Amino acid sequence: MKTFIIILTFYGCMASASVFAQTPKAVEADLLNAFKKINYWDEQKNNSGADDSLNKANEVFGKKLADYTAKYPFTISQPFDLLKKEHLDICTSSDGLFRIYSWDTWLGGSMHIFENVFQYKVGNKTMSVFHPLKWGGEVVSYWFPKVYTLKAKDKTYYLGIYGGIFSTRDAGTGIQVFTIENGRLNEDVKLIKTSTGLHSKLYYDYDFFSVVDIKYELRPTITFDAATQTIKLPLVDGKGKVTSKYITYKFTGQYFEKVKS
Repeated sequence: MKTFIIILTFYGCMASASVFAQTPKAVEADLLNAFKKINYWDEQKNNSGADDSLNKANEVFGKKLADYTAKYPFTISQPFDLLKKEHLDICTSSDGLFRIYSWDTWLGGSMHIFENVFQYKVGNKTMSVFHPLKWGGEVVSYWFPKVYTLKAKDKTYYLGIYGGIFSTRDAGTGIQVFTIENGRLNEDVKLIKTSTGLHSKLYYDYDFFSVVDIKYELRPTITFDAATQTIKLPLVDGKGKVTSKYITYKFTGQYFEKVKS
């Protein structure tokens, strides 16, 4: 009888834990605990074995984030304020159907290595994609601080603003087009028409020191205006300096095309 009671108690605790884990508060608490370990092991970099532990901490957090955001539909609208305070970037589309989570792994030096989880909603389900982005077969490392939404005819496009840090001086910014098609995330939507053909992104490298003295919110960067359906990106000169001039691409109903100045 005693054994039977112990078994019942064990399974009862397991069931309670399962219910508890489904609450938004519990999900964030578990993710926060895993995310803080990344920062902890980053601070221990000078200690033996810290690099391996930092790499493992990133793997654990990335998998947890992907699992939770795929399993629990409520996460796509959860604010995750505590995680944001720990510098997890979260940007969500205006229709609430697409979200990107980005973080610095601290595995790089002056070149920063970022990871991303892409979450999207299909019907009553949420899906998550956690893997390095590959453009042209090349693995890239960017973070996404903002996403815009473009509705055209019967399609919805998501325009993600991304950035990269490659050294103390070298940086880059771009805009990438995504769609959700047949229940899957399409990362290669050739919606931008340039002189070299059709592309899924616009991008420029620049000298970070050319904008370092400008307040962050005032720095020239890529923007999208939903009202005019135009993308504006700063003109960079031959030395990598970001100027006050802009290049404009307007959506014509089929593609974004450069506006003649």
